[in-house]
Amino acid sequence: MMSSPKVLLFMTWDVSLALWKEKGLFERELKLYESLGDKGVHVTILSWGGQEDAEISKAISHPNIDVISAYNFIPRPNNKAVRALYSCLVPFKIKAHIKRADVLKTNQMWGGWVAALSSLLFKKPLIARCGYELHDFTKKQGHRKLRQYFIWGISKFTYVTAKHICVATSDDKKHVMTYFKQPSDKITLHPNWIDVNRFAPIEGIKEKRNHILFVGRLTEQKNLPLLIGAMKGSEITLDIIGDGELKDRLQVNGARVNFLGKHPNDKLPALYNSYPVYILSSHYEGNPKTLLEAMSCGRAVIGTNVPGISSVIQHERSGILCEPEKDDLRQAIERVLQDEDLRKSLGQAARRQIIKAQSLDILVDREVTLYERWIQK
Repeated sequence: MMSSPKVLLFMTWDVSLALWKEKGLFERELKLYESLGDKGVHVTILSWGGQEDAEISKAISHPNIDVISAYNFIPRPNNKAVRALYSCLVPFKIKAHIKRADVLKTNQMWGGWVAALSSLLFKKPLIARCGYELHDFTKKQGHRKLRQYFIWGISKFTYVTAKHICVATSDDKKHVMTYFKQPSDKITLHPNWIDVNRFAPIEGIKEKRNHILFVGRLTEQKNLPLLIGAMKGSEITLDIIGDGELKDRLQVNGARVNFLGKHPNDKLPALYNSYPVYILSSHYEGNPKTLLEAMSCGRAVIGTNVPGISSVIQHERSGILCEPEKDDLRQAIERVLQDEDLRKSLGQAARRQIIKAQSLDILVDREVTLYERWIQK
């Protein structure tokens, strides 16, 4: 490997280390950059925080990770639109860091304009990474046309400027090729990674009999009314972990449902292992981490046959796909709960699939190879 490739990572716009901490994501998100650091990659993280991020970054002991906080260089106006305009000053304020970098990279597409502008100004290769395709999600969420046009514009600017594009799924690749006219050979699949050593089967944890689990945000996208409706009148108990705008609006409708609130990320492996079945009933997904985590823990998983889920679950091998209809979903749940051998075979296959295709080690090696390619060019 070439000596110490230097990568400048642009975090999602307006996302800070403090927000990662608040949501319990700090250790998980940092794991990738620690693993890259172990391979000799030096990563400078540009966060959208201020002095609070400077304090949090002191806890990062890895010698190959640095953090700079955008709002230590520019003002942070209260108005979101003004903040977005001010973000365009960042490349000029951190030019010394940009010049030292070999490669620039986005963490998500939201805020990609700052990285793209930096790439153009200082002639540095940009890798545009998206864990989910932002424009596609904006369309599916039914946002107003003005917002869709804005997202298309900033995405187009970032994709065209980038030397390389990393997407999580083949559906995302098709979307980028279709809507942004980017060539296939410019785009590679870099699905979300899972720490398979943390998210693993745990011996000795007793499963909750006749319970099923959902973990995620309580939003329209997750289609929880379908899941709750499928459980109406059933003896099966649905446990829901998470929070969101639908929390106080979801109707139980005669189903056995427990709303258990948020759960710290470091407690999730034990949580997954406590349930025989994990369910994801979304309208659509990107490359859903909770599903991947449950599979890595060797759980039997059931998901709706929709984009983002159907590309992960291999039907009847590593999980069960069902149509987004109450009767079909309920039949799938009852079938898997009643068949212990099926649950075991699905769970074992699910874990093998994640280890083979989406383990942290595999994705780190893929990242390092990509950096070296563009440094050599």
